[in-house]
Amino acid sequence: MNKKFLSFILLGSSLMAEPVVSLYEQVKALSPTESMKTIQVPEGYKLQVVASEPMITEPVDCVWDANGDMYVIEMKTYMQDADGKGQYNKTSRVMKLTDLDGDGTMDKSSVFIDGLVLPRMILPLDDRILVCETNTFDIYAYRDTNGDGSADEKTIWFKGGRRGGNLEHQASGLIWNIDNWIYTTKSDFSLKIVDGKVQKAFRGNLKGQWGLGHDDDGNLAIGAAGPEKSFEYFQAPVHYSNYRFPNELEKDFNKVWPIDNIPDTQGGQRRLREDNTLNHVTAACGQTVYRGELMPEFYGNYLLAEPVGRLIRMTKVDTSLGFKQMRNVFPNSEFIRSTDANFRPVNLKTGPDGALYIVDMYRGIIQEGNWTKKGSYLRNIIDQYGLAKNIQMGRIYRLIPEDYSAKFARPEILKKSSEEIIPLLAMKNGWMRSTARKILILRNDKSIVPLLKKALSKSTNTQETIEILWTLEGLQALDKDFILTQIKSSDERLAIHAIRSSESLIEEADKDILSELKNIIKNAQSKPVLTQVFLSLKDSNSHENLKEFIAKYEQDEILKHHLAQWRKDKDEKRKKQEQLDALAGKGPIFQKIMTAGDKHYKSLCFVCHGSNGEGTPMAGTDTMLAPPLKGSKRVLGNKDKLIKIALHGLMGPIDGKTYPGAMESLASHDDKYISEVLTYIRNSWGNSAKLISPQDVKHTRKHNKKRKMPWTLAELK
Repeated sequence: MNKKFLSFILLGSSLMAEPVVSLYEQVKALSPTESMKTIQVPEGYKLQVVASEPMITEPVDCVWDANGDMYVIEMKTYMQDADGKGQYNKTSRVMKLTDLDGDGTMDKSSVFIDGLVLPRMILPLDDRILVCETNTFDIYAYRDTNGDGSADEKTIWFKGGRRGGNLEHQASGLIWNIDNWIYTTKSDFSLKIVDGKVQKAFRGNLKGQWGLGHDDDGNLAIGAAGPEKSFEYFQAPVHYSNYRFPNELEKDFNKVWPIDNIPDTQGGQRRLREDNTLNHVTAACGQTVYRGELMPEFYGNYLLAEPVGRLIRMTKVDTSLGFKQMRNVFPNSEFIRSTDANFRPVNLKTGPDGALYIVDMYRGIIQEGNWTKKGSYLRNIIDQYGLAKNIQMGRIYRLIPEDYSAKFARPEILKKSSEEIIPLLAMKNGWMRSTARKILILRNDKSIVPLLKKALSKSTNTQETIEILWTLEGLQALDKDFILTQIKSSDERLAIHAIRSSESLIEEADKDILSELKNIIKNAQSKPVLTQVFLSLKDSNSHENLKEFIAKYEQDEILKHHLAQWRKDKDEKRKKQEQLDALAGKGPIFQKIMTAGDKHYKSLCFVCHGSNGEGTPMAGTDTMLAPPLKGSKRVLGNKDKLIKIALHGLMGPIDGKTYPGAMESLASHDDKYISEVLTYIRNSWGNSAKLISPQDVKHTRKHNKKRKMPWTLAELK
């Protein structure tokens, strides 16, 4: 038979049918111009490509130095295949980009730092750029001393030590807040530069993941993708407490409204609508607050990126209930969203020009290898669509008004005198104000103190007075009499910040400051000022003032929320101390191990296993993110099996139940870390079992060193 005729018989039916579009055709990469056509933005606005491949690849964050040059972190080894091979190779970079003509598009680039391991945090200081890589909290300062665009000087700025764990559960952020403290996520301490030296102090436990921003008052924009939290801890500055109020997110706030239909979510069918669109936040990241003057109608709104849903949510803060409630600015829709499968927004920033900048990693896979293992739901989708092919790209966009075409002049703040910088503290652009304050403090030029105080006394701009106040604080130039004057101000926000700036004096039980706070408790009508008085007093030794506050405002519709949170914090602290006291009978070594294990658990494991060891529910479902540890026979049973699970993870049905993903491997942590956290879970929430030693972990690690895959229960049996 004729071969051509045979082919016609075999293929005839398909020749007559409509052409079938392959799954990969639905996700193949588009050029920046083509991709931008798929991105919906609000009417009256437009996107502009700031930079794209080959100028940048695999971007995850961008920042600007005081002169206006952009620095882009590239995680060049992130998930280059579905197994995440070679992720820790030292080939990631920081790129320096310059816009020469002010049109918003980058014209010049150079490799500022090369040979990095997945850099994750970056903060420009003066002419130094701070960078922290993955698996460490050591922060280095880099400087270009000869002006060729590449760093040739590297010095240790902060020795934080090694840390391990899944790279999605490590610190991010490194932001300089209004109070002059530098905050990161996944950390129970913050850093501050005082007279040129780095100080470290506890400033709240920031449990968020990828992304960290702040508003004009220092409230943080933070969330956690693991437990599917869009925003949390935004009621008050986080160093007062990890505040959570009932109904602080409007009903169904965490529902998302994407327009793509690629079902590549770790949560599987539970997280999808019938049309395959994502139904709930699952990778919320890049949280920030827009603080630019270019789009004043959006000023102060919170934003988050949802790369699995290919969208960006804009949130307005409503205070009409007496506390802050987050509301979607675009109900049943989103601020920005795309049908391009590779649109992966991971960070959002306000730029020196007042535009909103979007860091689009632009790639196929957006979740780390622990959740893409063979046999998992997500891996099947990745393989079916060929998502692993789309790598080594990336775009940065800026959102601007549709009719905007002005050229932006570089700020060149480093070239200005300190006196010339002071007026920048009054600018409408939050980036400009924050950068000016930072540079003045880094210069540590005390000669400008009289000029700052004079500017504050003459100002009619509340935000300017607040910036000047904290500039003076950063220069160690706030005296008691000056603070008292500002606390008595009729400007509510200035008074609030003045009270915050007085907290070192409150700790010292300064009679004049405490007397003024007592006067506010008795006579003030402003609930925000009264709230700040309570926040500043609640952990102090001023028991008389606290007692008076509670007696007067116990039933107040607004202040009662803060009192309730305070009591909750005190109760949790009491329970923790009772637990430690009970353990004291087992000896100081055991107690030390439990204290360390508690810290490890709360920085990593609680996200899925819950703060009470009973598991974290997947929002809106009856499914838990991970099995309970409380009363678990695997936790309390054979030590070797438990260590195996910790080192390599666990997958598949557990006690007849399925969970969204495999447990992540802790193998990157050292033996001591693993022994401490396992001993902790074996002796918490009513559990009681013998400690696990570093030697136990070392033994099991050695005998299973060739193991690469998670265990199943069948194998462990």
